[in-house]
Amino acid sequence: MHRRQFLGGGGALSTPDRFLSRDACEALLERVVRLCPSGWEVSLYIYSRWSGNVRWARNEITTAGDITEPQVTITARHRNRTAQFQINRLDDASIQRAIVQLQRRLDMQRPNNEPGRMRAGEVYEVTDLWSDATYELDAAQRAAIQERLVAPALAEGLLSAGYIQVSAIGHGVVNTSGLFAYEPETRAQCSVTVRNPSGTGSGWAGVAHKDWSQIDAERLAAIALDKCKRSADPVAIEPGRYTVILEPQAVSDLMMPLIRSLDRAQAEMGIGPWADRPQEAVSANLIVGDPSAFEAGPGVGEAGGAGNSKIGQLVLDPRITISADPSDPEAPFVPFAPDGSPYRPVKWIENGVLRELSYHRPYANQILNKPDPLLNSGSFRMSGGNTSIEEMIARTERGLLVTRLVNVRLVDLNSLLCTGTTADGLWLIERGEITRPVKNFRFRESPLYAFNSLEALGEPVRVLQPMPVIVPPALVHDFSMTSLADAV
Repeated sequence: MHRRQFLGGGGALSTPDRFLSRDACEALLERVVRLCPSGWEVSLYIYSRWSGNVRWARNEITTAGDITEPQVTITARHRNRTAQFQINRLDDASIQRAIVQLQRRLDMQRPNNEPGRMRAGEVYEVTDLWSDATYELDAAQRAAIQERLVAPALAEGLLSAGYIQVSAIGHGVVNTSGLFAYEPETRAQCSVTVRNPSGTGSGWAGVAHKDWSQIDAERLAAIALDKCKRSADPVAIEPGRYTVILEPQAVSDLMMPLIRSLDRAQAEMGIGPWADRPQEAVSANLIVGDPSAFEAGPGVGEAGGAGNSKIGQLVLDPRITISADPSDPEAPFVPFAPDGSPYRPVKWIENGVLRELSYHRPYANQILNKPDPLLNSGSFRMSGGNTSIEEMIARTERGLLVTRLVNVRLVDLNSLLCTGTTADGLWLIERGEITRPVKNFRFRESPLYAFNSLEALGEPVRVLQPMPVIVPPALVHDFSMTSLADAV
């Protein structure tokens, strides 16, 4: 395991003015401290981002451009009071106005029981987040790619829409106690939708990666075109429980509410899917995430214990492991949070067993007697198998092939019951073959139920989500399709 320590200023990253360099972050802290009242402890979270994009619809570019924007969150601490203020202009006048607001907020705060000083140093995972191919993809190149992606749809009288975006981001956390963390990152994403003029067929494909050279945009366009043609003129079939083959994008869409729910404080309070005794740990009127709520609450574990949570229990099919690692070569992410807390490699679920739930530093310090938090970045990798989608289709007597799920919303936190609709390609499978396209369904299902009804998994791949996500296709049974959806 490789880690690096940030205890002070380091070497400069030479960058143009698209985002703030390492030296620029250090100089910004010096300016803010100079303008602040004496005695303040100050921390900055610096998110300076350049992005270039091209968006098109009905085969024509609708918007394109380059955006440069810094976002700086200033945290001030004085006499056991803490306040924050965010700015996106970095001139002295804007910083001074922010300081006035910080002073007002500090004056309204009551002293808290957090540790007296900001952290002076952290040890982070070593990550590789940069791609020159992404950074160098300029507006002319993006426009040329769009023209190539649209051409096949044009040739067949179909309508292409899509989005290409490349970004470079400077992430920095610096404070007056000596912490200096800096990480440059690139991101690239491409998605293509193709529809027929009558609006009866739609296909989609998309992916995200740090490295544009790893994205085969022409292949995405070809997949979307093929799905559009094969999904044309769908027929309505009855709602009900179906065996479904979820393509990787659909798996990630259904898994996101589960990933967001991995919260230990909630579980200890008897709230959410990971509470072992719902609503028994602490009275329901306590604030989730408030460490003082746990000082005398029953059910909270001893240092490092599982308390009222389901940690150690089987919660998913034993073939499923869900993990996250900032240094994952296929899905890396920035190894620190906006407050400078580290992201650590973690297995949330291992062979179906819940192993960890996330918690912040106050909870770690006051409840678990641990020095560091265990944070959830939203990025994850899900284990897979060796069954291809074609093999899944061949073994399905009657079921559905699902491209993706959209407008996914949580209905019930305790069961993670979700609703949403299928989109951009849904097909009926009969006796091991795709027989016809069918109209989209609204579904009502929980990832806990679906991935305890697992029949097979395929090879994990990167998908299109805000954070790096790697998931497999999955074959599950008894998936609840509740009603027809009037959408393609």
